Amino acid sequence: MMILMIVLGIVTVLLITAIMFFSSKSPSDSSMQSSYAYRVLKKLDQVLDFSNLPIFQKVEGKLKMWWFKTEYVPAEMLIRKTAHFSLYFLLAFFVTSFFHFWKKDVVISILIGIGLPNLVAVLDEYNQLYYNRGSSLNDVLIDLSGAVFGVGFFLLGLLLFSLIKRLVVLRSEKKKLSDGSTTPIRR
Repeated sequence: MMILMIVLGIVTVLLITAIMFFSSKSPSDSSMQSSYAYRVLKKLDQVLDFSNLPIFQKVEGKLKMWWFKTEYVPAEMLIRKTAHFSLYFLLAFFVTSFFHFWKKDVVISILIGIGLPNLVAVLDEYNQLYYNRGSSLNDVLIDLSGAVFGVGFFLLGLLLFSLIKRLVVLRSEKKKLSDGSTTPIRR
């Protein structure tokens, strides 16, 4: 358990470091990074042809409407905002996991799992001001939504794990009863 907590802690610190590293890039460097990501995704699309799938088009349209209030947004901008969402999704997932295994308290894990990434998001946007990049409340809200989904994903995994564990215990009890044992095992 201690090794798991150390790994979760290291991954959390690395994610925060990566976020602050990306926010410390100049506007031209940041633009080059998103342009590179766009070119890679275009090449993948040429091979896999995912951008013509109805589900992809629906998700793309919904994200543009949620994040920009219009469907007329350059692909690079959508990639940038998706990167925001994804980084904070991962950060919240790992922070929530760390505090859940450390404190064994779901409520504390949820609060810190949303609160710490949100604090990092605010500091991230503040940091960008020192590198001639604009800060945006919209980015903080996208980051927060990523954090909420990351915590939700962790909770869903925790619920599934608990249900599977319970089913295994019930199956074990049923097998023992059918083998002639008279007292079920309770956990």
